[in-house]
Amino acid sequence: MPARKIPLNYRNITGYVQSDKSGDYTNFESSLERDALILAEYDENILSFKTQPRRFDYEIEGKQRHYTPDILISYKDGSHLYVEVKYRSDLKQNWRTLKPKFKAAIHSIRSEPNTRFKIWTDIEIRTPYLKNVSFLLPYKKRSVDEYQVKTIHKILSRMDFITPKDLLSLCSKDMLTQAEFLNTLWHCIANRLVKVDIFNPMTMDSPIWVEQDSTEGASYEK
Repeated sequence: MPARKIPLNYRNITGYVQSDKSGDYTNFESSLERDALILAEYDENILSFKTQPRRFDYEIEGKQRHYTPDILISYKDGSHLYVEVKYRSDLKQNWRTLKPKFKAAIHSIRSEPNTRFKIWTDIEIRTPYLKNVSFLLPYKKRSVDEYQVKTIHKILSRMDFITPKDLLSLCSKDMLTQAEFLNTLWHCIANRLVKVDIFNPMTMDSPIWVEQDSTEGASYEK
């Protein structure tokens, strides 16, 4: 159960996203937090995450206060990261109020091994990487033709790189078949079977390639 109930919000977008890493549907309080969860869902170094994970208590001017960060991320290497998601403008405007909250969290987790606290803002979250990840995620679990996967890999293995547009022309001359191959290509890229520079805008003219015996994938920086 979340440490803080998600309120009805008429200023920001609130809702739920389906996630394999949170067990089921996980809630968000703003479109920016939703975008942060999308990044966490795609990051292959992240084992799981939880929203509204824990309440940190602190005192200010003799009054008891409490603070709940937005996300707790657990990485496959055993480390943990508490994340506060904020627009940069809100962070600057409300820093005097927010700073004691963040200090309380940082102070509380000092004794917890491999645990850190970090602020993610719209500057770090809303990049071409987010746009690419948002596009690719729905393709990750789509069923595809294994023959098409092998055909794509066979063509790419014969050259250093090619563009999606040129790859499709080699896969088939038929437009409908090319559309099917394109669906399979996005599936391959989403599952890191085919490589692309995912941190820059992805188009039909972007270079794509395969790396033999490579398990390295894109990751949102901790």
